Amino acid sequence: MNIITIFYIINTTLLLLHEIESAFQKEWELLKLPGKITGFLFFHIPIILLLLYGLVKTLDGSLLGLIFGILAGVGGLMPFIIHKIFFKNDTFFNLLISNSIIYLNAIFGIILIILCVRFII
Repeated sequence: MNIITIFYIINTTLLLLHEIESAFQKEWELLKLPGKITGFLFFHIPIILLLLYGLVKTLDGSLLGLIFGILAGVGGLMPFIIHKIFFKNDTFFNLLISNSIIYLNAIFGIILIILCVRFII
């Protein structure tokens, strides 16, 4: 297993943990998304499929795997950008575990992006 795959697994695990909490926190209300829990779950089907496919592609070390790594890294930054910058709210995602997941996801996302870009260049 290569270093990019390891960071991809850590990053996507943190991202999926955040999404589990997002469902618990009813994130669709915070972000005013349509469809409530049903829309939220349907929205995540293609995301989860792409994350799993990206894992397979990182294992083979292909250019497509590196591109998926960059996209997953950006995805790891999104909880931080959304919840700590644009939709900062004192009642959502402020537990120690919530903040730990969000900040670690951002850190591992940045590392994943850097690693993938380094291998592309």
